Amino acid sequence: MFNSAWSRSSVNACVDTDVHRNRWFGCTIIFIWFTTCIDEIIKRRLLIEGESGNDDRRITLLLKNYLRWVASDDVGEDGYEAYQALIASVYQCENAMEQSSLVIAMNYEQQKQYEDLYKEIETAIESAKNRIQQCKEDLRSAKTVRKNRREYDSLAKVLCDHPERDETLEKYKKLKATLERLENLNEEYDRKIQLRKTQFHLFLVALKGLQKIVEDDDSLSSVTDDLVHTQSSKSVHEEISMKMDTN
Repeated sequence: MFNSAWSRSSVNACVDTDVHRNRWFGCTIIFIWFTTCIDEIIKRRLLIEGESGNDDRRITLLLKNYLRWVASDDVGEDGYEAYQALIASVYQCENAMEQSSLVIAMNYEQQKQYEDLYKEIETAIESAKNRIQQCKEDLRSAKTVRKNRREYDSLAKVLCDHPERDETLEKYKKLKATLERLENLNEEYDRKIQLRKTQFHLFLVALKGLQKIVEDDDSLSSVTDDLVHTQSSKSVHEEISMKMDTN
């Protein structure tokens, strides 16, 4: 029994020594951790809280337990268990901070990806705008080409209804030669008509002269006939007178 009591007291002494040493070491670690990470905790508080807010309550509970553990003088098993619970809470907080750091890094990476994607989309939009503008220009040019093509087709149909240039020139030459021949013939006919007019005028003048001559001849022949008749009558009277004288 004595030995068991002595061994228990020895164990308790060793445990107390370890607890005091661990408590001092834990206090030093926690003090250093709080002094170096308090700003980081404040900055990342919202991120450490997570979706449910358990991390914030965990930190608050850790601070309360730490203050309670520091204020207590318990060096027994309860103090050691409280110390282990504090260390576990610290590890949980560190794990939460590590997760938060990973989430932050992931968010930064995702933000960078989104920025790159935004730049790509912006570049694609600008390229699409340029392509749309180019398509508008192409459409305007295509409309102009289509309009010109329709006009060309209309003119081509009109030209197809007419003979070819060589054939048209040949017909033109023939028609020109015919026209010149007809003009020459017309001039010749005009000269002939003018000549006939002159001849007809001369004929009329000659006819009038002949008519006058005939009229003059008729009047002269009537006078001659009268003279002849008178002369013959006179001769008959003379013959009768001579016959009468002879009888």
